[in-house]
Amino acid sequence: MIDFTQAVTAEKKRTDEYLAALENARAQRRAAYQIESDGLRLEIAYDALLKGNQPDFGPWVESVTAIKERFPLPVAP
Repeated sequence: MIDFTQAVTAEKKRTDEYLAALENARAQRRAAYQIESDGLRLEIAYDALLKGNQPDFGPWVESVTAIKERFPLPVAP
């Protein structure tokens, strides 16, 4: 007798692959944010605070945008 309880459907396989790709992209983004953009944002905010100015987060936004382009999220199945 064949045990079909362990069978994996094509839809389940696609969903599992999507979720794995999504977690991978999020992990890569998270690591890149920590290395490239978080420090930049803190530095911008700190420098503006010292000078009594409004912070210009333009360079930080550009950094985040570049990270999102480098590690796009997968399209849901």
